[in-house]
Amino acid sequence: MSRLFGPIFQTAYVVEALEPALEHWTSRLGVGPFFLFPIPFSFDWLKLDEAPATDTNVLGGVALAYSGDTMIEIIVPGTAPSTYRKFLDDGRSGVHHLGTVADDYEAQMAAARAAGIRVVMEGELPLSRFAYLETDTVYPGTMIEIIDMREGMHELFGAVKAASVGWDGRDPVRSL
Repeated sequence: MSRLFGPIFQTAYVVEALEPALEHWTSRLGVGPFFLFPIPFSFDWLKLDEAPATDTNVLGGVALAYSGDTMIEIIVPGTAPSTYRKFLDDGRSGVHHLGTVADDYEAQMAAARAAGIRVVMEGELPLSRFAYLETDTVYPGTMIEIIDMREGMHELFGAVKAASVGWDGRDPVRSL
């Protein structure tokens, strides 16, 4: 658990294409099944670098699975500017961020801003609020995503996790 940002439950990867990543995770690593999110996401609001986003097509594909208590998220950037697109444009791929569960989103965000941590993307969806903190500028590593989950997101993630228990390798990629 991060004493600053809450418990880390998710490792998220940003890649150019879903299919090769899903093949790797399901066939070579035996993790699954993965669930595809319907795209595009319907953001209530979205900010990039603290300014309202004019184009919210930041996600081209998203898939989730669990390995034990750890969620694996695979993200393909959309066409709009985003932290995901910048990651790939900078010549990087792989682990992009660690997802944390907020216990007091407002206080955690205020503390991050007071510490001078830049918020590169923040928004709200029907099931959650979230923010990506640029925690990887001083020391190379990964960003932190703070997620303020609503009950529906807890239920959704619980169902994805339950599907991983005893998964036999069949039907490796499913739709939500």
